[in-house]
Amino acid sequence: GAGLGIVIMVLMLKKIGLDEDAFDIDVMDSETVAKIVVPFSNIHVESLDSLSQEIVAEIDELPQFPDNIVYLQKLLSDPESEMSDIARQISMDPSLTAELLKLVNSAQFMLRGKVDNIVEAVKYAGIRTLKTILYQYGTQSVLDKGAKSLWDHSYQTAFYAYTLARYVLKRRDIFDDVYVGGILHDMGKIVFSSVHPELLGKIERFAEKQNIDRDLFEDLSAGLNHGEIGALIAEKWNFPEILIASIRYHHEPYSAPDEYSTVVN
Repeated sequence: GAGLGIVIMVLMLKKIGLDEDAFDIDVMDSETVAKIVVPFSNIHVESLDSLSQEIVAEIDELPQFPDNIVYLQKLLSDPESEMSDIARQISMDPSLTAELLKLVNSAQFMLRGKVDNIVEAVKYAGIRTLKTILYQYGTQSVLDKGAKSLWDHSYQTAFYAYTLARYVLKRRDIFDDVYVGGILHDMGKIVFSSVHPELLGKIERFAEKQNIDRDLFEDLSAGLNHGEIGALIAEKWNFPEILIASIRYHHEPYSAPDEYSTVVN
């Protein structure tokens, strides 16, 4: 109580290496407010950002999207493209064909009958949905599919995000973005979980050269800053800004730009 509590608080702060300036008492709107500020080292944050940038720059094992996905993206962006041309290109990839048919026959489309024709599936899906499928499919083609627990978590996140958008917000225009954003939000973690030993060696030498604390590797492996790593890779792959924001800000949704806040949140 009273003064004794303040003394004990200051002693506790000193015990963890902080001085009395970290503790403050003020009056706000007739209320007494006690506040403790524990600073997070700016040097720590900057070093973590440097390591993240280095990881993205050094991952030679992460190529651009497969050629068939890149070609399909060009077709979808060309207003002169015919649906039959798009369907023909998709049908050349059995796995992508299966993904598309599974989607259009899901509860999301609520069709009366089963669709097994790829041309019909392309028409039902539409250009916007096809683009989001390609970002999802292309990412999974490049990244480690062995990180099962991470992918399972990503699919669960996508399901809940889609459900909220559909039944709570009732915003059909963001269905695709929130679903794919949910699947891809942890791609930074997936990248770090699958990097090769030689890459970690490069990063360690970089840290030594820059005089960065080796403990930061533990932060990275624990997932700290994985949103930024994932966003940097998404930028490398020319993802749309709304998906980059979903990845970068999924742990800090209120920091997202206003135009993307609904999807990120």
